[in-house]
Amino acid sequence: MVLSRPLGRAMLLSFSMCLALVMVLAPTQPALAFGPVGYHFAGSVGGKLGVQMELHIEDGKVSGHYWYETIGTPLEVAGTFADGCIQLIERTDEGTATGSWDGAFNPLNPTWRGKWASADGTKSFTFELAAVAEIVTTEEMRMGFIKVHIAHPVFSGAGKHRGLQDVQALVDSEVWAAAASIWGDTADPMSDDFEFEPDAPWWSWEHFSEATIRYYSSSLISMMNEVYHFTGGAHGMTFHTSINLSVGKNAAAAFTIDQIFKKGTGWEKAISDYVIRDLKARGADWVVSGEVRDVPSKNMNRFTVSPAGIDLFFGPYEMGSYAQGTWVVLVPWSECKGLVDPAGPVAAIAGAAFGK
Repeated sequence: MVLSRPLGRAMLLSFSMCLALVMVLAPTQPALAFGPVGYHFAGSVGGKLGVQMELHIEDGKVSGHYWYETIGTPLEVAGTFADGCIQLIERTDEGTATGSWDGAFNPLNPTWRGKWASADGTKSFTFELAAVAEIVTTEEMRMGFIKVHIAHPVFSGAGKHRGLQDVQALVDSEVWAAAASIWGDTADPMSDDFEFEPDAPWWSWEHFSEATIRYYSSSLISMMNEVYHFTGGAHGMTFHTSINLSVGKNAAAAFTIDQIFKKGTGWEKAISDYVIRDLKARGADWVVSGEVRDVPSKNMNRFTVSPAGIDLFFGPYEMGSYAQGTWVVLVPWSECKGLVDPAGPVAAIAGAAFGK
């Protein structure tokens, strides 16, 4: 049957009205969520104050912390990512708001620019932070009963920068070697899970490895890998390995704490004395009791560096009970004056602290 023209128009109009009604009644599709993703940013506020920041973004929510490079004390930040803009409120450990961050961010061109303002509104500065690394998280099951969780940075530009390629290779080697070490662990002979019982609830071993960036610059990158193993017993164990690298255009080289200082200056005792004073004042059990009176230099090689100084990490049972956890001591560069090797790997950032 052939429809007349007027009837065809009427049907077309009716169809259009029905389609419009369906579109109105159909549920609205939610916007695609961005994340989860983590970033390490490095840059400055006001063009002068060096800043390092780590953020986690998921479903429009942002959380993390940042620190001024010459101070080192982190401030918590939290806020939103919406319409291409990150907005954050920063707070102290006590929850006091100290400022805000507001700026445009495009993951395809990851430089975050905007304005920082003090909480009382009396101060404001522009900021510019580059996303120097993405924090990538992976999870897998090994040997049928070991859960492995890895978080580590993947550096921007590593594909074109030979020095960053070396950095990436060293980081990947460190975190996966730490994970692989659990394969050779044996069950705690004092616990109930000494015999392999895959159906028992306690036969679920876990490994966590989290490599975080303490300081990033074009010539020096300092990271700490915090590792937690659980292989049975009352609790797992936490330990740390540091990754400190001098970075050049064509290569990167790891350095140890003794390479920071001039030989024969007595830096070992100076650092040890400072650590003991600090931990005693903060109530580390075994330092207060006198059981620990000094720090051997071999126990100082878990460290990171920044313009604020040297952070030394001491795991559970080193300076106190397991319940006290890990102790971190920041040794400021002011305590190292006259000890740092002027030709060493940290001479530039230490010299800046000394006013040179």
